[in-house]
Amino acid sequence: MAMTNPMRRFRRRRKEPVFTRPESELRQLTEAFCGAATLPAQTRRAIALFSSLWTLPTERAFTAGLLRWIRMLEQDRDLRSRFRASWQSMAAHLDSVPFFADAGIPVEHALWHEATRRIFQRLLPSAREHVDTARLFTAVLSSQQAVDRFREIDGFIFTRLARLLWPAEGLRALPGVRENLHQAMRLLAARVAGRGATPAIRQRSSALTPENSPFYRLIFATEDFVQSSETGHEAYHRWSAALRACREELTQVRLHMEEAGVSTGLMFDITSMEAALDRLEMLAATQVDPAMRAVPVVHHPEAQAMAVAGGHAPARVPVEKPSFAARQLLNTLVSGLLEDTRISALVRQNLNLLARKTVERTGYGGEHYIAHTLREYRQMWLAAIGGGLLTVFTAALKLRVVESHFPPFVEGFLIGTDYAISFLLLQIFGLALATKQPSMTAATFAGIIRQNRGISRRSKIADFAASISRTQLAAALGNVFAVCFGAIAFERLWQHFFRSHYLPAPVAQHVYETLHPFSSATAIDAALTGVILWLAGLIGGWCENFAVYNRVPAAIAAHPFGQRIGARRMQRLAHWLEHNIAPWSTSIVLGFLLGFTPEIAHFFGLPLDVRHVTLNTGMLALAAARYGTGAFGAHWFYYAVAGIGITFVLNLGVSFAIASIVALRAYDVQQKERLSILRYVLGQAFRSPLRFLYPVDAAPELTTIAPAKTAEEESAS
Repeated sequence: MAMTNPMRRFRRRRKEPVFTRPESELRQLTEAFCGAATLPAQTRRAIALFSSLWTLPTERAFTAGLLRWIRMLEQDRDLRSRFRASWQSMAAHLDSVPFFADAGIPVEHALWHEATRRIFQRLLPSAREHVDTARLFTAVLSSQQAVDRFREIDGFIFTRLARLLWPAEGLRALPGVRENLHQAMRLLAARVAGRGATPAIRQRSSALTPENSPFYRLIFATEDFVQSSETGHEAYHRWSAALRACREELTQVRLHMEEAGVSTGLMFDITSMEAALDRLEMLAATQVDPAMRAVPVVHHPEAQAMAVAGGHAPARVPVEKPSFAARQLLNTLVSGLLEDTRISALVRQNLNLLARKTVERTGYGGEHYIAHTLREYRQMWLAAIGGGLLTVFTAALKLRVVESHFPPFVEGFLIGTDYAISFLLLQIFGLALATKQPSMTAATFAGIIRQNRGISRRSKIADFAASISRTQLAAALGNVFAVCFGAIAFERLWQHFFRSHYLPAPVAQHVYETLHPFSSATAIDAALTGVILWLAGLIGGWCENFAVYNRVPAAIAAHPFGQRIGARRMQRLAHWLEHNIAPWSTSIVLGFLLGFTPEIAHFFGLPLDVRHVTLNTGMLALAAARYGTGAFGAHWFYYAVAGIGITFVLNLGVSFAIASIVALRAYDVQQKERLSILRYVLGQAFRSPLRFLYPVDAAPELTTIAPAKTAEEESAS
């Protein structure tokens, strides 16, 4: 019994919340800070003081502890006076330029180098100098919980805390902090001008000379603003006009990407410039009277998300409280410092850059794979029927290669070549292959996301989904019907000329077994094929972007070899390359990916294969044609048909889902909006299912990503 009571008391003590630090401990830490005579001692004891508050175990304990410390200083005039004097002395000697200008703004996009730096920064103590203001914040707010606590401080408590830490005279009492703000603004303006002077930006800019570039002029506007003795109304609005000109120029640069191509480095430069412009605007907002600001403080979506503690800042918020701009800036800075140390944030940033590069220009050939009108719908049926007939020969040749049992590399190469030639013939003759379209239409989908918002975005995505759905259904049905009848005709002709079946019985049985939806890995293989379809479209878009970004067609047109064969022939070759590099590279890459993926998987001991709905339907039809009408009475035939249905759904679903997710990620569409888009599209499908199956309404005005044709191109076509 004597042992039980202490244990009960211990359990009760663990259940009781720890509310706050004792006032004596807080007073001791505050006195120690006030007694520090050197800057290193001041920063060290300031970190100890605020860490004792921010590391309390519960949110209730943190709020109570912070309130107790604030109340203690408010009630003790002498301690408050000495604390303010020490705090202002420390602030006057700290270097805040890296804190204001670097926190949360990407500096370089080299993934491996930056990841290595962040790993060492997380494992080893901070190597920041004692004069670096960021050292205080990184030491105290070193976790997501601590940052969230800072951002979510109640407005009334934050105001009381600001009265203790910030002098009533503001920046006039802290000329060193004001100078740091000015130097940070100069540094950011110089970075924007430097990135704006790169060849990739200048080639896509509307400014004819560097002198007229708004990025270059931003330096002088910033200097004029910081040199203004009283940050007057006119100087601020001239600076704001220069900032808006930079944003408008970045918009023009994005628009010119459609014609001039894009690279990951270019996307990184644009992202960094946007972040620097947002930071410049927030720094300036802390130095002027709120009544002078007629423009919103935050424009960039990521900066908006960090603007207000515990929520998102509206697009246009009239600043009423003098402390709003400062708090907005601090929230952004502390969040940025934490992001700068996280590997996950770096990976997410690079994935977003890759996604943005992928969808900014992935080729305009995909728009031809969408049937908007009844006429285009009928043309898709005809193209699909032709594609199905061609696929009969592709499937027949593939089965003959499999039957020959070549070495793995030779078999993969021959099958890949068979597929690639077939896909190129489809491209040359304008035929269609089911499930190839989603990977080619990602750019159109990205254009809708980029140029629309709210209800307009959901409505146009629903129209796009309806067009894709009925186009895919027409292509799939046309392929399946044509390949089935074509396989029967092929088998009959083969029997007529060679007096034997085209497929031996073991090969036909193997086809049935591999398509069984339950006893084989048909679902996994079909999903893998969907990934391959998307990847092929991605590589095709990359090849086109490479050619456009490096001006390969223009280089071919101007090649000296044109003096031998004629300049017009070289121009025609360049024109052909510009308009066919994406579909041709996609077809070749898709063929060899489908051919080599099973062999590579088998090399690593993975029982994987590819399942394409049209190709596998052709093989099934050839196998069924060997047995004639007797196949309709066998249960394995219907299992194989069910496997074809599963293959169609997964081919289409996986390839289009990946393309959609990449486009949504590229433009920072939040999870809530993604779900609302999905609900809206599903709702439209239930309310008017016919439009998802047949073009019953007028063609929607979907966003086009194709560069506008010149008069010469129009006359040539």
